[in-house]
Amino acid sequence: MKRLLVAALFTIPFTGLASEYRGTVKHVVCHVETVSPVCQVMLNGTPNAETCAKDSSWKYTFDGTTPAGKNILSILMAAQMSGKTVSIRGLDKCTLATGSEDLRHVYIETPM
Repeated sequence: MKRLLVAALFTIPFTGLASEYRGTVKHVVCHVETVSPVCQVMLNGTPNAETCAKDSSWKYTFDGTTPAGKNILSILMAAQMSGKTVSIRGLDKCTLATGSEDLRHVYIETPM
């Protein structure tokens, strides 16, 4: 019974922990490292929930100088060039830029 309960808990979506954003990529901006290592993302779409980024149009921020940040930038650029919809989820904190949530992950949605 305990195993069933634990398995059920892992299937519950935890959308309240951080915001999620779906849409096409409207803008991506990255600053030179001497100014700031951050990149910020703006989508054509409406977040389903917002945390610390509710008063900003630049909803998500990531460090573009890290290997993970470079991968995220590649995904965003590919999605923007192809016009594909992306899903983005944040970390529920704004440490990289005030008023812009730290990005957790992004993926390009594919039609089923």
